[in-house]
Amino acid sequence: MKSKYTDILLDLDDTLIDTVENTRQTLVELYDDYNFGNYFPSFDDFYTIYYANVSQLWEMYGQGKISKATLQRERFIAPLSLVEDISEEKALAINDDYIERIMQKKTLIDGAVDLLDYLKSKYKIHILSNGFTEMQYIKMDNAGLTGYFDKVILSDAVGVNKPHPHLFDYALKEAGAERDSTIMIGDNLFTDIGGAYNSGIDQIWYNPGGKPVGDFQPTYVVDKLSAIKNIL
Repeated sequence: MKSKYTDILLDLDDTLIDTVENTRQTLVELYDDYNFGNYFPSFDDFYTIYYANVSQLWEMYGQGKISKATLQRERFIAPLSLVEDISEEKALAINDDYIERIMQKKTLIDGAVDLLDYLKSKYKIHILSNGFTEMQYIKMDNAGLTGYFDKVILSDAVGVNKPHPHLFDYALKEAGAERDSTIMIGDNLFTDIGGAYNSGIDQIWYNPGGKPVGDFQPTYVVDKLSAIKNIL
């Protein structure tokens, strides 16, 4: 049966690119190169502090409560604030180093390329990401994903973040897509799935961890990318 969809809005980080794993790899490098073992009992201790901080920052950024500059500034300043040997200036330099390194990482979510190969001949595929302009294109290129997408729509360039309805309206207009023939695929229940839901766009929630559904039922829920081929 022919799908009712013509266009796909597709999240990038932790839907296609395994940003959690790429982050972990990059932080291991920084932990070793900057001798963080002198300040933290173990890498796991450092990672726990870092991840709690950066997760909160991204949540606040998605809600429009902080700016991109604040997120980038506070990414390492907070976790390293108790380390007397590392100044705020040094923490900002470490952040710059982190950005350069993580853009080179290529780990993808299992099944990402296979899914893109499957979808490319059937639909127009558009990236819709809250990631930063200066990073996302480089990350996509290094991961070998660039040629799959008809449009790349970044909240950083538009001025509002997912889940804001304006970004979804903008994406539809930019893609030349109709609301009722478009579906959003993403891993974040709040920004990707909730944003699409509130904008009247169907959704596929990629939920490998089996997280509980919130205040609404997504159109579809999958625990692996390969399962999307049974829907589209």
